[in-house]
Amino acid sequence: MSTPVLQQHLPWHTQTIPGIPPNIEGLECSQFPCAAIGQARVSRPDVDLFSSKLTVIQWIGPSECLEYLPFLITSTLQIFILQVQSVTMNNLNSLDVFFKTIPLRSPFLRGFKFSLPPADSYAQAISRSLGELFSLLPELVSILFSSHYMTKELFTTLSQLPQLQDLSLIYWAEFWSDDKDVGNLPKREIDDDEEAGNDIPFRSLRKAKISISDFNFMITEVLRRDIQLLKLIDLTYSVVSPDRNFDSFFEPLHRICPNLKKISIPDVSLPFRTIRSLLKCPALVEIVSDGDVDMELEDIVTIAMDRSSWKVIILQPMKPLSYQALAHFTQNCPDLYELGLTLDPKLRIPDRNTFPTDIKFSSLTSLLVGFSELAPDFELAFFLSRIFSKPIKVRARGSETNCRLWKTLEELVNFIVTSQLKIRALEDENMLLRTQQCNNDT
Repeated sequence: MSTPVLQQHLPWHTQTIPGIPPNIEGLECSQFPCAAIGQARVSRPDVDLFSSKLTVIQWIGPSECLEYLPFLITSTLQIFILQVQSVTMNNLNSLDVFFKTIPLRSPFLRGFKFSLPPADSYAQAISRSLGELFSLLPELVSILFSSHYMTKELFTTLSQLPQLQDLSLIYWAEFWSDDKDVGNLPKREIDDDEEAGNDIPFRSLRKAKISISDFNFMITEVLRRDIQLLKLIDLTYSVVSPDRNFDSFFEPLHRICPNLKKISIPDVSLPFRTIRSLLKCPALVEIVSDGDVDMELEDIVTIAMDRSSWKVIILQPMKPLSYQALAHFTQNCPDLYELGLTLDPKLRIPDRNTFPTDIKFSSLTSLLVGFSELAPDFELAFFLSRIFSKPIKVRARGSETNCRLWKTLEELVNFIVTSQLKIRALEDENMLLRTQQCNNDT
């Protein structure tokens, strides 16, 4: 489902419901005028309040307005995004009533995202309400909510949803930073090797955004078995209960998730043995780590030589590497399209004798360079232009000034690469014309 082309934004100060065009697909309700909705619902209790094309609602508001939320639910709704700013004992019942209304009025809801600050006094009650809600929505394919409300019983309920493909358990404050594709749902994937029966927990799960502690709990306490179809793990780092025991998580991962293709690791320092454990995952083609990795040049060789199917590798070696690290990827990873390393520009740029450029990056479109405050120069630009076969995007970590300098480098590299491509095209065209002229002469 694509992001809605049309959206209606309704601010808190609006006292009456404005006319909503018949082709509106998405509704963003920021502090919605709930009393006006209540009055409209009373006058038309059996008719959807909004357009028959409305499929996405995003609601933000105080708990005092929770009693009006059931009026927003329409039979055509596919995605509901709810951010409640707080909850008290007085309006906890309103939240429960709202959850009970969703399956009645929108039984085919496919996406549900829920944000609520931690409320320890009501955590168990909210968890039970979520469990009852999810159990009555068998079409759900995407769920996001705060891990603060996760329990073993709720995990079990989630594991039995037949269509669930995308599960995100996040710290509640991360809700909006995570919400990049608010109106999108994952496309249904069909696998040739898909043989999961109805009794298999999480039988459709493809993507999990989850902390290590929650993932381990899910595996050991709820499933007690592998997740065969899981292909993407996006690990989160809990600021409330940081995960420390990484080795116990990564070492058995190749057995728990044999079809894992991508893993994202939060901003924590890692030993290289962690990456070595990931290399045991036979289907893995993407590694993204936001933290420092204790690794040397020979470890880069190990990664590059491990498989030719790499597509994305983003790592931050604690010790900056020489440019020679790039050579191993040009020679062994033809499908690599995104690469991130910490390079040391103070080291001498290799010449053609020490860094052969007859093999270029054939697919690379993005290069992410680590922290480097040294201004890139022309020599570096010409070196990079020799190993790229197409224009690329060069990004840099570090200060704003440093990023601007590397942006200038990107423009210079791409100018050189584009010029080389044009020259090569002209040479090929000239050669073709010469061949045709020779054939005509004979």
